[in-house]
Amino acid sequence: MNGHDAWHDACLVMGDLVVTCTLTVMRLRATPLRIDDFAVTFRLTSVLALVQALAMAMALALMLIGCASLNSGDPAAIPQAGRTEAHAIADPETTPLGKRVRHLVSHQPAGQSGFLLLDKGEEAVLWRGMLADQATRTIDTQYFIWYQDNVGKIAAERLLRAAERGVRVRVIVDEISLDADPRFLALLNDHPQVEIRLYNPVGALGLDTLGKLGRILGSLGDFSRLNRRMHNKTFIVDGSLAILGGRNVADEYYDLDQEFNFRDLDVLTLGPVVPQISRSFDEYWNDPWVVPLEAVVQVPITAAEREAYYRGLHQYAAQPENFPPRFDAGLAATTARFKGLRAADLAWGQARLIYDRPGKNPELDRYDAFGESGRQLTELARGARQEVLGATPYLIMLPGTFKLLEDLRARNVRVAIVTNSMAANDAIWVHSRYAFQRRRLLGMGIELFEYRGDAEDQPLLIERYARMPKKVPLVLHAKTLVVDRRLVYIGSFNMDPRSTHLNTEIGLVIESPALAQAVAALIERDMAPHNSWRLELTAEGKMEWVTRREGRLVRVEAEPDIGIGEALKFLLLALLPIGELI
Repeated sequence: MNGHDAWHDACLVMGDLVVTCTLTVMRLRATPLRIDDFAVTFRLTSVLALVQALAMAMALALMLIGCASLNSGDPAAIPQAGRTEAHAIADPETTPLGKRVRHLVSHQPAGQSGFLLLDKGEEAVLWRGMLADQATRTIDTQYFIWYQDNVGKIAAERLLRAAERGVRVRVIVDEISLDADPRFLALLNDHPQVEIRLYNPVGALGLDTLGKLGRILGSLGDFSRLNRRMHNKTFIVDGSLAILGGRNVADEYYDLDQEFNFRDLDVLTLGPVVPQISRSFDEYWNDPWVVPLEAVVQVPITAAEREAYYRGLHQYAAQPENFPPRFDAGLAATTARFKGLRAADLAWGQARLIYDRPGKNPELDRYDAFGESGRQLTELARGARQEVLGATPYLIMLPGTFKLLEDLRARNVRVAIVTNSMAANDAIWVHSRYAFQRRRLLGMGIELFEYRGDAEDQPLLIERYARMPKKVPLVLHAKTLVVDRRLVYIGSFNMDPRSTHLNTEIGLVIESPALAQAVAALIERDMAPHNSWRLELTAEGKMEWVTRREGRLVRVEAEPDIGIGEALKFLLLALLPIGELI
């Protein structure tokens, strides 16, 4: 799952403990529990209060254990051995891809970049694969999550294939969310054309869940550094084209997972804004927060072992069960589409990159300072005259955000936001904070929609829907903002405290009515009654959820589509002292 950071995982473990204790108590006491409005109508027994107190004590004890090794919280403790500077190529226009881009841009007004939305998971992975195959000089890629699942292995094989053609491959991954065998990474990194670097490593690479959690908890004394993660997602080829958005490298981002999939959005980008993305990558690559893999992982590797591993990776990618024939056909079709791409097939507009510096807000002791992404997105929304549409998987408003929304509504600006319902949310601890803000938002006139895991547009969004052995939940993961149907943001920024204050983020602000209308249409489709619950306040002040299922209007007065276990976990997590940590 896509947890925000390791502290969330720790809190979730504690929440699970509390839920287990609660369920035991309820079985012993046969106490009925009615859940009506989570914000106002539940009552804890003295036993439950005791359980909560114990959980809080555990959290404090874990933090105190970590404080035994307290240090400054800056990157000085991060290993730096093996670091050399490197930069994007200076002449991308001389590459075959660069020449293709130059042709497309040549008839556009000066300064305009071109954009193509990648709405479906399968097309998003095919465009990445196609561009990797077309690369001749460089591939620079940066992700928060890279799993060693099928997509992760296929992506690694595609990068290796490019490296074997002489393409320089640079990879930056946040170590906390890198789920891969250190030896697997070391073997890939051993290729002379491949270099992997880790953002803010804490020594948890390669550990199982409990081992990783133990390592993280042991590092809580350096919490200021530990808590700062890189949430960026970029893919840059030959310094000429880039893909940027919400997707990481794992099956669930490309509609290939067997348990759940993400409803996400990327944008293919070409033109003058791409060098900005390349410069941001270089800034990370050469910063002390980003360290060479070999400074963290020391694994002896023989030439025979390396060659055997490379052969095995290529064999894995050649097996039909891992890389189905339809993907080969899809790659061929995507290549043909790219080669036949016309300027008229793209949306064009002025664009600027907004991103946070490595180590974002290093002086921060409390959650009271914006990074560059939060500051610029606030100003973007503040400039709205008619409408702000937003999509975000995680929604927690800060005091400053409430003030911004109040100002917008005072000017009669429409504000509509779609986020995940509790049943569709992969981060229930985040939902537990958002739930206590809903009534206030609705009272201000904010339109709230909660995405359903069983959204009825799934067959239109997932290419392989008809072939899926079971229909799994679809979880909203896109991070977009549309202002006045003229300006659009696409990137990695969630509307929550972590993205605002701690995680580094990256995204594009694009002035293009055509692209803004297209993204607005996607947001509105996700808000549609057959895909989302619309939240309403009744005349009596009750909160209701309204949707349309199979053509029938459905109206409920409690969190929809959840069982008693999820409801209890939600209630108890809401009581834990984690509100300021997420």
